[in-house]
Amino acid sequence: MNKVNAHAKPPAQDAYPRLIERLPVTLRPALNQQLSQWAMLFPFEQNRVVTFMDGVEALSPAAFQALTGPLFALEAKMDVRHWNFSEQADTIENASLLARSAYYADWRRETEKVFEGINAAARVSAPAQTGSTRLILLFLPASLPVDHETVWQQWDPRGQEIKISGDAGGICELALKGKPGLSGIATLLAGHGAAESSDLWLIDAAEKMNAALSSLPSPPAASSLSHTALKPFRDRFLAELNKAPKSIQITDEVVASLRRESWDGWNLWPAELVGQPRMRQFVIDLFLSGNGALIFSNSFVEWAACEALRRARPRVMVARFGMRSKPKPFTSIAVFENQQRISSLPDVDDPENSAVDALILARYVWLSASRYPEQDRTICLCVSEFSNTAYLIAPADKSPGWSTERSLTPEDVYKWLAAQIAA
Repeated sequence: MNKVNAHAKPPAQDAYPRLIERLPVTLRPALNQQLSQWAMLFPFEQNRVVTFMDGVEALSPAAFQALTGPLFALEAKMDVRHWNFSEQADTIENASLLARSAYYADWRRETEKVFEGINAAARVSAPAQTGSTRLILLFLPASLPVDHETVWQQWDPRGQEIKISGDAGGICELALKGKPGLSGIATLLAGHGAAESSDLWLIDAAEKMNAALSSLPSPPAASSLSHTALKPFRDRFLAELNKAPKSIQITDEVVASLRRESWDGWNLWPAELVGQPRMRQFVIDLFLSGNGALIFSNSFVEWAACEALRRARPRVMVARFGMRSKPKPFTSIAVFENQQRISSLPDVDDPENSAVDALILARYVWLSASRYPEQDRTICLCVSEFSNTAYLIAPADKSPGWSTERSLTPEDVYKWLAAQIAA
């Protein structure tokens, strides 16, 4: 895979529009959108575009025709040329038109074949890649009363439960700040060539991790997001989003407008996102996906983590879940109303249901990571600070061989994790 500068366009990019024009119509919107937003893409996304374009260029005319011909023929049957189909960006209307087609299932199959063929052509001449160990750290805070007996029952059976002696929250503290003689995660990554901020993601329902980082002498290179810190922006964004009429065409216009809006004039961004246009765009895209991240802190943590894994493939992901309030009566969370503004009733914490949500969503983060090839080199540790236990899923060649009867200190656990990242 060719490496590209995170801010500069690759030398061959001037030829990309011509290459995209050769592709079937329904494949063009996503690629054109990525080119138009090049500086907002993470290095992994940029490298993926470069690799795909290398594959298009590597195919001979005959091989290209054999690969794409069936999809061109299917688009003709679908009458795509007479649709109001945008070639410049993925839109809600595009997705709706494709989904309503009688040929949708066939289109998905042919699209997958084209992508697989083009990526295979790119891999033929690409150098072999050696992968580093990756880490997903998930934390369920002590405020979430999980069931001690059943907390890990639904997790991947390949993993093992770990008993923590002392305060399990110490694992998070060590990962963020380290201690004398034991480096934190950010320092470890920087010492092993991972200096790009998208290599380390910190996603928090509250602001615990931001507070820990702010106490360090020099802030690490990290992509850091806090649901709590984003509240002023979330409230304003939700108000603007709810102005959109319930019409696909008009919604596309509103969504495009919200994506273009810089929001700088509102002075709503938290300090960690000032001067971070790529991360601000990530947040906007996240909130436009309509999945509850605007309202619920644990939905925010889960979906931000899943999107970061999909788009950035970080070396280390640290995600910390938290407490949410009970939904208030006579409000409409289904359409994402601002509960604080709609109801005068005070917010009331919901620890039991927050624990249920967080445990399910933490497992979803791991399941999301399992979709990608990097999963074979990924260690996942989910820590329940309430039960002083954790669940470890590790590749077979990375298994620590800990006895299920042995209790480990937070330092024991973190030392092993640090050694894997440093290897």
